[in-house]
Amino acid sequence: MKIISGLVLAIFLSGCYNTLHYGYLPGSDYTYYAPLSPVDLKGEKFRLEVVDNRKGFNISCSNFRIDRNTELEGSIGFDFFSAYVRAMIEANNGVIDPKSDKVIIVQLSGLSAEYQGFGYVRVYGLVEFNASFGDFHKTYCSQMADGDEGAPVGKYAFDTRKGALRKMVSGSTRRALEEFMRDIVEIQKKKGLPI
Repeated sequence: MKIISGLVLAIFLSGCYNTLHYGYLPGSDYTYYAPLSPVDLKGEKFRLEVVDNRKGFNISCSNFRIDRNTELEGSIGFDFFSAYVRAMIEANNGVIDPKSDKVIIVQLSGLSAEYQGFGYVRVYGLVEFNASFGDFHKTYCSQMADGDEGAPVGKYAFDTRKGALRKMVSGSTRRALEEFMRDIVEIQKKKGLPI
């Protein structure tokens, strides 16, 4: 009898896979979190170019395979990321000006979320992008798990699956973008420029 019950349960759950893949409870929209450690870009004007360069299934700071079949693929993920880059510059007292000669180029190479476990589940936000500012080039990568320092979701928090995944993507993106903002300030200081 246990074998039959187990078989019926397995068949039922396998039929629900596509439904559960995206979460079955309503979640919130993606959030743009304010910087945890803001820097002052002192009103400096930047021309921002964001490029969607997502092709592979891996990012450099994670062993997870990037799922290319989520709501983050295509314009939803790219629009979220582009707006987040802009919001982070503005939250750090920078100005986006299409006529500025200070050009920031950001190439998105990975954006996803992952959950691992059964019963006790860990949720991860994953992001990777390449950024250029003048002759400075660097790859920024973040894998943030629930409960990590600065994570918007605690280790034992109660949330919907979709809501937690979205929050962790936002938190991980914030962490990587904050590192980029700190680098911009350091570059300007080294060059003796006004920031």
